[in-house]
Amino acid sequence: MKLRNRNAQVRVLALIALLSASYSSAEAQQRVWAGAKQIPAAAVACYFVGRAFLSADFSQGEVVGYFTDINGIGEADSLFNGNPSEQSAYFTFRSNVFSLRSLPANGDVGLDLVSAGTFNIYYNPAPNGDWSDPDTFSGDQPFPGRPIAHFTRPEVLFVQILQSDVASPPPFESISEHAITETLVSSQSFTFNGYQYDFSTLVPRGVTLHELFSNTGVSGVADLPVGLAFAGNCLALANEGQ
Repeated sequence: MKLRNRNAQVRVLALIALLSASYSSAEAQQRVWAGAKQIPAAAVACYFVGRAFLSADFSQGEVVGYFTDINGIGEADSLFNGNPSEQSAYFTFRSNVFSLRSLPANGDVGLDLVSAGTFNIYYNPAPNGDWSDPDTFSGDQPFPGRPIAHFTRPEVLFVQILQSDVASPPPFESISEHAITETLVSSQSFTFNGYQYDFSTLVPRGVTLHELFSNTGVSGVADLPVGLAFAGNCLALANEGQ
C-alpha cells in the first residue's frame, strides 16, 4: 500500500513539473512577443525629433533624427540610454539624399517639391547620436546601429511660411510644415529589453509623418551646410481590412 501511494505521489509531482515547464515556456514566448501588436489605423505610432541638412543653394538635402516614443515598443521602458537626447536615443532614422525644386511663391507661402526617395529606421544598442555627424544616426561604421525598417516615399510638397511685410505679422511665421506618407517595404525583427519586435507587425503598411520645421537655421554639416530643426509625429496607415 505504501509503495502504491509513493508511486502516485511521484506521478503527481511529475505532472506538476511538466505543467510548470509548459507554463514557463508559454510565459517566455509571451514575453518575447509582448507589445508586438498592430497599431490601429490613424493612431499615433511615434513621436520624433530631427534635423534637415540642405545644400547652400537649397537644391538637395537629407534628414536625420531620433524617436522619443514608438507605440508598442518599450511601453514600460524608456527609448533612451540615460537622459533623453539625440545622444542617448536607441531608435534613430535617416533619409536618402533628396533633391528640392522650388515653385513660385503663393503669397506668403513658399513651396518646394521634394523628390521621391527612401527612409530607414535604425536600432542603436549603444547610442551616440551627434547632430554634426549624420552617420551616428544610421549606424555607418564605426557606429553599431543596424537598419530595422526600410520605407519608400513619393514626391511631396514642402510648405514654408515666408516673412510677412505687414506691420503685424501672422502667428507662427517662423514655422514650416511637411507631411509624408512612408510605405514600409521591408523590416527585420529585433530584440529590445527582452522583447522581440518587427515593424511589419506594428505598421505593416507604413506611416504618415507630420513635421513642423523652424525657419531659424541651425548648424549644418560639411556637404550640406544649412540646418533646420524639426519635430513631429507619425500616424499608422490602414492595413487591408481596416
